[in-house]
Amino acid sequence: MTAKLISLLTRHCSLRSSALVALLMTWQLPTALAETPLQVPSLSSDTEIATAGFYRLSWQTDGITQVELQEADNPDFADASIDYQGPDDASVVSGKPNGTWYYRARVIGDQQAGPWSTAVKVTVAHHPLYRAFMFFGLGVVVFVATLLLVVRGAERERDERR
Repeated sequence: MTAKLISLLTRHCSLRSSALVALLMTWQLPTALAETPLQVPSLSSDTEIATAGFYRLSWQTDGITQVELQEADNPDFADASIDYQGPDDASVVSGKPNGTWYYRARVIGDQQAGPWSTAVKVTVAHHPLYRAFMFFGLGVVVFVATLLLVVRGAERERDERR
């Protein structure tokens, strides 16, 4: 389109082609630099309080291929780190210690990054150690009771055969 316009104007106007190119470039430069604004992804978590040791963060975008997910331990994202960057629409987070974690996402375009999403807060609260020992102890009791039932049943059957 630009080449056709230059040849048409150089034939019918007295402007030199270099002057025309400069004129057209100043006219097109702001238009070329003004990339359409990128959308804000919709970020969500499958839980607000994670006790299972993992949680899933997901985001929705309209066909955008690159998303950046940031993680921080404070709501102002002062020392945030990039937790994920790529084309997926979700990320499973695991192995976090107890505490509150904040996440935000943005779309990454060819020339620029979009605005950040609203932050999502996830509190990691692992089950207490006493509860784990309680379940372990209960499991031992059930195992021993089952073992005793099997042994007594075998003894009864043996006695009945005599």
